[in-house]
Amino acid sequence: MKITNVKITNVPIIAKHREALAYLICGVLTTAVSLLVFWLVYTLLGLHVVVTNTLAVIAAVIFAFFVNKICVFRSEDWSPATLGREVLSFFSGRLATYLLETALLFGLVRVAGLPAFWCKVGTNILVLVGNFIISKWLVFKKVEEESNESA
Repeated sequence: MKITNVKITNVPIIAKHREALAYLICGVLTTAVSLLVFWLVYTLLGLHVVVTNTLAVIAAVIFAFFVNKICVFRSEDWSPATLGREVLSFFSGRLATYLLETALLFGLVRVAGLPAFWCKVGTNILVLVGNFIISKWLVFKKVEEESNESA
């Protein structure tokens, strides 16, 4: 049996949850970027955990903005006004979750003495959930509302 021209979004369960599945996949890739940068900087350069985390978050957020805009939420408007609004709200949301993650990492690593890498893995789960909520309901909300109104 040969299967050709099958679109993955034609599978009902995948079509129904495409956005969440795409976010999950892109979130895993973003987390990989964050963890890789964190591990490289912390291991090779031996910088303070907060400095290391900051560099990891900056790399991951830049990556995340583009994969979220293009692959997850399919925001096709690259006009300066829309792009400016999306960038500002995206980076503001990420700043909020970064501050939460940094406080947690500082407490877990410096105060409680737990292993930095595994604390980073754990805090990334919380950050992933928080970032999805912010992206879905704040950053790309206007794009979703406009597409729903025109349908």
